[in-house]
Amino acid sequence: MDWKTASSYYETRLTDALNIQRHAVNLANLPQAEVPAKLKQILIQEAQPARRQLERLKKREFRIAVVGLEKAGKSTFVNAWLECDLLPAKGGRCTFTTTQIYSVEHESEQRLEVQAKTEAEFINLLQELEKAKAQEDINTIHTHEITLQQVRQEGNRTFPFTRLEDIREPLKKYVADEKYAHAVLEARLYTNKLAQAEGIVFYDVPGLDSGLAKHVDEAQEMLSDCDAVILVQRFTSLREKELEIIKFTEQGDKNVTVADKLFVFLSRIDSLGSAEAMKTHIQEAAEDWLKRANLPSQRIVSGSAGAYLLLNSIASEQTKLEIGNPIKIQSHLQELTGIDDVEILKTEATGIPVIKEKIFHYINTERVAILKKRCEASLNTIISTSEEIYRLVSKNHPENPEDAKLFAENNRRVLFAEWWNQKWLIIKADLQKYYDAYIVNKTLENKTLENLTSNSLTQITQIDKFREEYLQIVDQEMHNLKEETFKKKDNIFLANSNPEFDRMKANYAWREDLYNDISKLLATIAKQLALELKSEALNLVEYMTSLLWGSSQVKARLIENSEDYFLSKLENSLSVLFLRFARPVAEALIRGPVNSDTRNKIIKNLGVDIEIVDNYYTGNEPAYSVLKRYVKYGSDLLFNPEIRQQILGVTGVVTQIAMDVASELIPPQQAVIFEVENDINAFAEYLRFAIFNAAGFESYCVQELKGLVDSFREKEGTWTGVAMNEWLQENPLLLAEIPKNLKSQESNEVSKRLRQLSVALKNNHLL
Repeated sequence: MDWKTASSYYETRLTDALNIQRHAVNLANLPQAEVPAKLKQILIQEAQPARRQLERLKKREFRIAVVGLEKAGKSTFVNAWLECDLLPAKGGRCTFTTTQIYSVEHESEQRLEVQAKTEAEFINLLQELEKAKAQEDINTIHTHEITLQQVRQEGNRTFPFTRLEDIREPLKKYVADEKYAHAVLEARLYTNKLAQAEGIVFYDVPGLDSGLAKHVDEAQEMLSDCDAVILVQRFTSLREKELEIIKFTEQGDKNVTVADKLFVFLSRIDSLGSAEAMKTHIQEAAEDWLKRANLPSQRIVSGSAGAYLLLNSIASEQTKLEIGNPIKIQSHLQELTGIDDVEILKTEATGIPVIKEKIFHYINTERVAILKKRCEASLNTIISTSEEIYRLVSKNHPENPEDAKLFAENNRRVLFAEWWNQKWLIIKADLQKYYDAYIVNKTLENKTLENLTSNSLTQITQIDKFREEYLQIVDQEMHNLKEETFKKKDNIFLANSNPEFDRMKANYAWREDLYNDISKLLATIAKQLALELKSEALNLVEYMTSLLWGSSQVKARLIENSEDYFLSKLENSLSVLFLRFARPVAEALIRGPVNSDTRNKIIKNLGVDIEIVDNYYTGNEPAYSVLKRYVKYGSDLLFNPEIRQQILGVTGVVTQIAMDVASELIPPQQAVIFEVENDINAFAEYLRFAIFNAAGFESYCVQELKGLVDSFREKEGTWTGVAMNEWLQENPLLLAEIPKNLKSQESNEVSKRLRQLSVALKNNHLL
């Protein structure tokens, strides 16, 4: 396969492979495709040299980089190659920018193109020079500010020519003259003197050791994008910057070795003092290259480009001044090489025809093999990696969009179920923490509940709150009862004065009315307690609702029928508990006066039930510690010192009472009022400090709230369905928790891109 055929063939194959690479990377970019990052990275890295090679093939360019340190003789080498002392070569820096030399077939195509820097590029140059502290260059630019501005304003220019000598001056001006060259981005020379093969391009880049990062960057870019390299080297062993050439070459073209495309020209051998020194110089250089880059000795040519120009009468006056007298150079070369024949001396001794022959041989015979090696390596890597991505993704994703959608949905449902199983454990744990902390106040490990609820700063449990609400309700209702009772007093007393006040009759009548009001009071308290317990239950349901992302289904599933039904059930239950203990106390204290037959009979009928209340009394007044005793003695246990001492063993009275309750001097109305009021107070005392515990309100409250918790935990299947619904309906609170792969996605995007990759591979007969 010749170069033209090979170029066309690999242009097509690289184009197809990069198309495959693009589809493979697009597929790998989808997280749901789950392509290992390593495979994607391989494709991205391999695409870079493949694209560079493809661009060269499209342009039909074969790029040869001529590199080396400053003053190594690169420009002189190129001049010798062109058989024209064209590029500037002098003692100081003579190349300020990259010169590109293109091979053209026809003389009429020959031209010099000069591309000027833009203002932005010129400013960047100044900044770089300042950063590199290149004060000499900065001073030069300031000195020639006018001419440099003129070049930028003129813009790009083209100089047609027939003979290379015709463009020597403009080339020197824009490449080497510091008055103009700093404003030039690059120069392109098109000539039919470079090579017989079409598309050959030489790049003559300023030395890597110029001190400017720009030159290093240009060299790195060029070495990354070339087909062959000619290193012009002056010294036996490689310098640090020359070692960078090896590194840049390796980085830019990993599919072929440095030895595959590198040629070394050991320049200026005519500066050596003896034949022995020259022999040693060549041998040491060959050994060094073999060690560092495995470069065979046949890729190393020694010689002198300057001597070639001199001995072949091509050298300009400047070159003659730089190199020396032609006769002396010829004599010295004869001494170094032992070649007496002048014609052979001009060719073999100078090395230029030798290295040209090697390069042309490489171009005509070897470069197709190197191109194949380079391209096939890229093709194999890109295609095999893309096939691997296809295989991996196709295991889990079908190519058909409908199948892909169904597959994705099924897969997501399975993944959600797995996630939900773990989430349900967390929900149950959180609920238990909440219950322990805010319902029954159990001590939690580390006592850290800040994340459970916004009420986490309070230390009062819901049971505590329920008890406090009970006491407040009792106080309020008893206050209302007293007000209502004493409003009725005067009418009752008047009704029982016919014509004189009947103390006993009025007492009974007042108590009968009071007992009816107390019955209503107990029902009211039970209802208000039910409301409070309902509120606490709804708070608990609200927290459980928050565990399931605010789903309305939680309350509907836990509070059966309706809130009114739930409240009615609580009210009935609390009324039963309340009346079980509060009604006997009311019977004993309110139905009959102290020491009345009615009162004594009631106590006898109640039996042990009334004694149960004593076990739950938690107040501090000993007069109330035994209900039967207080019922028997009444307020005397509070205010009669003798009875308190005799019965309770307590000295003193509860309050300072000016009157003697047993005295006949007390008006009968006042005596009734005093007795009834203290019985009401006693009833309130038992409501506050005995009935709550005796009725088991706390246990009932805990039982109801715990029942809600148990019901919630037992409905795992229900909540599984609720969670699934909330997920499918894209509840934002739920979506904030679930992994990214469970969120709504374009289900067929993987399938779509997988299909595109499949088509690209099949079009290349790879699947």
